[in-house]
Amino acid sequence: MSRADRSYKDLKQKQKSAIADKTYRMYLKFYLVNQRMPTDTEKDSICRTLFTSVYALAPRTEYDEFCKIVDKREAGYKERILRDIQNGITPEKLNMKKHKKTPEEKAAVLKMKRKQRRAKRKAINKQAVENNIDQDDTFFYIAGYTSGGAPYGVTWEEMGLEPWQELEEE
Repeated sequence: MSRADRSYKDLKQKQKSAIADKTYRMYLKFYLVNQRMPTDTEKDSICRTLFTSVYALAPRTEYDEFCKIVDKREAGYKERILRDIQNGITPEKLNMKKHKKTPEEKAAVLKMKRKQRRAKRKAINKQAVENNIDQDDTFFYIAGYTSGGAPYGVTWEEMGLEPWQELEEE
C-alpha cells in the first residue's frame, strides 16, 4: 500500500503505539510544567503538533478523526500521569535520553544470558535423564529402535560421561 493511500487505521500497530507514546509524553510534559491537564485550546495545540507527524505517515487521515482518537486516549492519562509523578518522574527525567550500554555492560549481559542458557540446558538434560527410562549401559539416550530391534541414540561416550554417571553441576 502506498503512503498516499494510507489512513490512520492502515498504520501498523507499532506505528500507532509510537504515536500513542508521543501523545502521552506531550500530555505528561504539559502536566509537569502546568500542574494540570490541558484546556480545550491547549488540547487543540497538542493535537495539531501530533497531527503533523501522523499526516506524514498517513496522509488520508482527517484532523477531526485523529483528535477523536487523542480524546479517547486522554481519558486514562490523568490517572497514569499521577501514578508516574508518584513514582518520581520529573521534567529532567522525561527529557533524558535513554542510557546506552557500554561494551562492558553488554558483555556482562551476554555472559549472564549464556550462564542462564547453560543452566536451563543442564536442568533439561537432568530432567530428561531422571524421567527417561530409555537408557542402557551403552546409550545415554535411546532415541528409537531400528526395524530389527537394535537401539540407536546418544551414547554415554558421546556425552562425555561414564555409564550411569550423574550430570555434574557447575
